[in-house]
Amino acid sequence: MRGEISTGRQAKRHPYDWYVEQGWEWEQIVAAIGLEEAETGTMIWDPAAGFGHSASRLQGMGFAGSLLLSDIVNRVAWDDFERPEDVTFTSACFIEDGPWEVLHGRVSIWCNPPFSYRHYWLDGRKMIVSEAFVRRALQIATDRVVMILPAKWLAMGKRRSRLVRVDHPPQFVLHFCERPSMPPGDMIEAMGGRAYRGGMVDYCAVVWDVRNPTAPGDTRTIWLPPLGLVEERA
Repeated sequence: MRGEISTGRQAKRHPYDWYVEQGWEWEQIVAAIGLEEAETGTMIWDPAAGFGHSASRLQGMGFAGSLLLSDIVNRVAWDDFERPEDVTFTSACFIEDGPWEVLHGRVSIWCNPPFSYRHYWLDGRKMIVSEAFVRRALQIATDRVVMILPAKWLAMGKRRSRLVRVDHPPQFVLHFCERPSMPPGDMIEAMGGRAYRGGMVDYCAVVWDVRNPTAPGDTRTIWLPPLGLVEERA
C-alpha cells in the first residue's frame, strides 16, 4: 500500500493530509542548520504535530527547552519522549485559532505541515493550506521557521511564488538526497515494516530566519547527504 501525498486521487489521500515523517529528517536538518534554540532559550512549536516526531527527535538530540505541540486532533506518541513532562499539547487549528496564550518569549516554528487538502483565506487572499501555514508561521515566530515540504512546492507558479521571490525569501532550502517515506498516519500500524520504506515523493526543508530576513536572490541551497553516507573531504 502506498499512500503518500501526490501519488493518487484526492479520495485516496488522508482527509487532513496527515502524512508522517519517520523522524530522521529532523536530525538531518539540525546537522545542517544547527539548533541555536537550545542556546537561546527559544521555544520550539510544531503546529501540525501528528505523532510529535519533530519534538521527540529534538529531545533525543539533547534539546532541553520548551516544546509546544498543537494539532486539530491529539495523536501524540507520548511514549517516544524522554521527558514528556517538558512538552505541552493544545488542540487547535493553526490557521484559524488564537490568540495563543500558551506562547511565551521567543518562538521558533518547526513542522511538517499539511500540503493541499483544503484552501484558507489569510490576509485577504485564498491560498492552499501549506502556503497559509508558512505565512502564518512567519507572522508568529520570533526566530526561525522550518518547514518540511514536498519538493514540488517550490514550483509555485505566478501568484504563489511571490511568497519566496518577494515577500519572504527563505534563508535555506535543504534538499533530502535520501527520499523520505511519509505514509498516512492512520495506515502506519497496518503497513507495519513497509510504512517507512519505498518513498515515492521528493521532499525538502525550507528555512526562514525571521530576525534577519533574506534578500531576494540570496537563498542558499544545501543537499542533505543520504543516510549512513560517510564522505571523505578533499
